[in-house]
Amino acid sequence: MQRHDEEQVPPELDPWFERYDDDRPPRTMARRFRPFIVGAAAVTLVAMVLLVTQAL
Repeated sequence: MQRHDEEQVPPELDPWFERYDDDRPPRTMARRFRPFIVGAAAVTLVAMVLLVTQAL
């Protein structure tokens, strides 16, 4: 489905724009789960280091 520019309501005419516009960029899935992704990467890195040091 393709959206046309004519079908979209401009922000100036949108009644909900003033109430919910806080000048923040929309949160994407990557930004929402970034703390979990970084935590999982850190845990994986620590586990790999521990496995390598135990093998020596």
